[in-house]
Amino acid sequence: MLEAVRLVETAQETAEGEAQRQALVIGLGIGTAPSALTAHGVNTTTVEIDPAVHAYATKYFDLPAECHVVIDDAVHFVDAAGNLGREYDYLIHDVFTGGAEPVELFTFEFLKGLHDLLKPDGAIAINYAGDLAMPSGRLVVRTIKAVFPTCRIFREDAGPTSSGSKRDFTNMVVFCTRSSRPLTFRRPVPADFLGSLTRRQSLLPEHEIEAGVFEERKGDGDIIRRGEMGRLEKWHRQSALGHWEIMRTVLPAAVWENW
Repeated sequence: MLEAVRLVETAQETAEGEAQRQALVIGLGIGTAPSALTAHGVNTTTVEIDPAVHAYATKYFDLPAECHVVIDDAVHFVDAAGNLGREYDYLIHDVFTGGAEPVELFTFEFLKGLHDLLKPDGAIAINYAGDLAMPSGRLVVRTIKAVFPTCRIFREDAGPTSSGSKRDFTNMVVFCTRSSRPLTFRRPVPADFLGSLTRRQSLLPEHEIEAGVFEERKGDGDIIRRGEMGRLEKWHRQSALGHWEIMRTVLPAAVWENW
C-alpha cells in the first residue's frame, strides 16, 4: 500500500516521466518499496540506521544494487538534507520494528522536517502499526495532521466486526500532501503492478478509516514533541504486547523465541 504514494493525484502527471522524480524512503526493511520505486525509474534514496538490515535485504531479499541506501540516523539525515535544500516528489516513512516504532520519528519536529523536504506538489505515505483502541494511534495521527494539511488514512484490513472488541491492532498508512486540495488517487495501470499479482490485489488503498476515530479524547494529551515522548513510549510498550500475541497465532512462540 505504501507504493500508492505514486498514485496520489497532483497538478503534475505521475504515471509518466518518473525518471525526473526524486524519492526518499525512511526505513529499509527488506527493500520492497525502494525496489519498486527504483523499478519505476524514480531516483530513490533510502535511509536505514542498521547496517545489518541493509546486508540482509541485499543477501536474502535481492535488493537491487542500484537502490541507493544511506546508513544513517533518520533525524540526522533529514536535518542535513533540509539544510542542503533538498526536495523530493515522494516520501515514504516506514519504520516499524516488530511491535513499536521509534518514537522520535513521529514527533512534530521530525515530521515538520519531512514536510520541508517534500515538494509543494509531492506526496508522503506514513506507515503506522499499532492498536487503534489505544491513545497512541490518535496521538500519532493528530501530530501528522498538525504538520500536513491534507491526509487520508487507510488500514490493511476491514477491521474488527465486533464493536465490543478490546483490541484493534492493524497496519495503517497515512497519505498526505502539502496542498489544500482533496487527496485522490489515480487508477493504477498495468505498469504500476510490475508484474506482481500481490500489487494488483493490494496496491490501491481500500479500507479507509473515518477521521472521527482519531479525535482527541480525555487523557490523550497534546501532540508528540521532542522531549515529551514518554506517553507514546508507554503506550507503544503496551501495544507491542498485543502485536506479539497476534504473531504467536501465526507461528508458535518457540519459533519467535529461538529465531
